[in-house]
Amino acid sequence: MGFFYDNSVIVLIQKVFRRPADVTMWLFTGMIVVGTLYTMIAVGPQPKPRRDR
Repeated sequence: MGFFYDNSVIVLIQKVFRRPADVTMWLFTGMIVVGTLYTMIAVGPQPKPRRDR
C-alpha cells in the first residue's frame, strides 16, 4: 500500500478522472498555442536550387 500513499502520479491520475473538462481545456489550449507558435516561427517554402548547365 505504500506505493499509493502520497504518490504524485496517482494524485495526478485522480485529478484527471475527477475533472476531465479541465484536462480537455488545457490540451485544447496547448494545441492552439503550439499551432500559433508553429505558424509564426515556421519557415515558408524554400526555393528550389538552381540547376546550372
